[in-house]
Amino acid sequence: IIQFTRVPGGESAQEMGRGKTGVRGQSNEVQMEGIVLKIDRCSKHDGPGVRTVVFLKGCPLRCLWCSTPDSQRLEPPLLHMETLCAQCGRCVSSCPEQALQISGENVEIDRERCKLCGRCLEVCLNNARRVSGTRMTLDEVYTIVDRSRGFWTRMPGGLTISGGEMLCQFEFSKALLARCHEAGINTNIETSCFAPMEKIRELLPYLDHVCCDVKHMDDATHKKLTGVSNRQILENIRMISHEKDLILRYPVIPTCNDSDENIEATADFIKTLGHRFNRVDLLPYHEYGTVTYQRLGLEYALAGVPSISREKMLAVKERMVARGVRAVVA
Repeated sequence: IIQFTRVPGGESAQEMGRGKTGVRGQSNEVQMEGIVLKIDRCSKHDGPGVRTVVFLKGCPLRCLWCSTPDSQRLEPPLLHMETLCAQCGRCVSSCPEQALQISGENVEIDRERCKLCGRCLEVCLNNARRVSGTRMTLDEVYTIVDRSRGFWTRMPGGLTISGGEMLCQFEFSKALLARCHEAGINTNIETSCFAPMEKIRELLPYLDHVCCDVKHMDDATHKKLTGVSNRQILENIRMISHEKDLILRYPVIPTCNDSDENIEATADFIKTLGHRFNRVDLLPYHEYGTVTYQRLGLEYALAGVPSISREKMLAVKERMVARGVRAVVA
């Protein structure tokens, strides 16, 4: 996932740098690349203060409620926005793999045939088709983050690397955190903590905060809901709680992890954490991501599960607080 960048015209960064000065004053510099889903320059929900959030692609978990399924795989998926489609047929006739066909009021995609060549994007009149994900160099991403310093002179904030799962692009994430840390930019990550502990320890010198999800306390149920075990995750959370400012995030999902037993077990686990634990943010389940599943031609596992009520979220908070845990409804 970390590759040598290519610049317009086909020159590699190394070729371009011969006899010239690189972005950071070095000749023959080879730039590191990451695969970025998007960058949000003014978020109030991804760490303390106002954050510039770099969302990276790739995630080893398959949470049933994932609201960004286009972030799960590193490969750039093709999305089709039906409401913008003119059904002109230009994309169908341009596809060299014959992977598209008009069926009724929709353009159907044979995703096994599709090679993501981009021909359909080039001919689309209304930009109804797009590929999710962009390769960006470390310098390109850092420049965008650095431009946000003006926000942080008026109120606290900094960089947050999120996903997907930012640990999937470990070397790129580490390099970006290190550069921002050296430049005096406050740093945070949003992570599932599903990684070897030694990897997470490598990031700690460059981190000010960590936001980590807790999804379910029972290991077998956690595997059913996310596809992975929670054992390494919980060990990593315990370790971080003694090292860095830690905010836990508990997505409250109806029919999945909102039982009284799991809420109480989560609170009991939190009470065992170290002195750097800050609070747990309770995140209400919503259905906003369902449209992305439609655009990817995927089925949504929790179709029909309604968004959670404010009353239910307050009840979860009260149960947490009653067991001695600082909880906030996000």
